[in-house]
Amino acid sequence: MRAIGFHGTSAEAAQRILASGFEVSRNEYDWLGDGVYFFQDAPARALEWARERFGNDAAVLGAEIDLDDCMDLLDIKWQGVVRESHVDLIRRLSGSAQPIPRQTSGAHRLDRAVINRTVEVLKSRGIAVRAVRAAFTEGEQLFAGSALWSRAHVQIAVRDPLAIVRVWREPHEQRREA
Repeated sequence: MRAIGFHGTSAEAAQRILASGFEVSRNEYDWLGDGVYFFQDAPARALEWARERFGNDAAVLGAEIDLDDCMDLLDIKWQGVVRESHVDLIRRLSGSAQPIPRQTSGAHRLDRAVINRTVEVLKSRGIAVRAVRAAFTEGEQLFAGSALWSRAHVQIAVRDPLAIVRVWREPHEQRREA
């Protein structure tokens, strides 16, 4: 299965990526662990994210992503191993007197640590994980009592850049609001 993802960045970085490829992010705040991050099917959301960080220098790259070997957290089959990995991680950290990663609104350190641990556990079982996909609710409710959120999105973290099949630069002219 393939997905279309959109990566917000600066114009300079977009040129570098088109010439040399993506680099895997290993930031402590990355929700889905190590990976190249994409908003699935959401070019306007990627542009908004990029404009918040790079202003008028914002750029968006589109990519076709191979989701074979994806730990897809939209599918409940992964919940058990993620929960097991969380328990294992907390036990290991508590036993070594290391601090447990702390979540904040902008830095999902515990999520990152659990996802990275889950990928290690799966690898030890002979299961490759080339990408991780999950849904996130962000922003504000669209109206009082709603379960719909203004910045909800599906995010894909590609751990293996070889899963990125094709890349292109998105023209800003296509960013029109409905």
